[in-house]
Amino acid sequence: MKLQVGITDVAAATPGLRTITMVIPQARLLSTLKRGVTGSYPFVGGAQAEFKLTDSMTGEILVAGVDRRIGGGSIATAAQWEWGDAENVMTAWATLAAQRLSAWTKGTATGLIRP
Repeated sequence: MKLQVGITDVAAATPGLRTITMVIPQARLLSTLKRGVTGSYPFVGGAQAEFKLTDSMTGEILVAGVDRRIGGGSIATAAQWEWGDAENVMTAWATLAAQRLSAWTKGTATGLIRP
């Protein structure tokens, strides 16, 4: 198998403002309302990537897609550094890719990309 991945968008978090919106109760309420309306907490970062998995012998496309992930609203990540959300997203993608590729080569895969 041949895996090609391209990162197409990376967004930095705004650490100071993010901390305020996670820690101060009134700001946390507004932050939660924003997430309900837009699907994203304010001042978080994230990343988007496109991927394609092909048969290395025939060139046949086995799987292709796009995934976008953003930072969450956990108090534990309130003091996240500027590129922390993007780093967490890339770490999650690497873990997921390793698990899925291993499952496909062993013949134990139960789904496509998402668990």
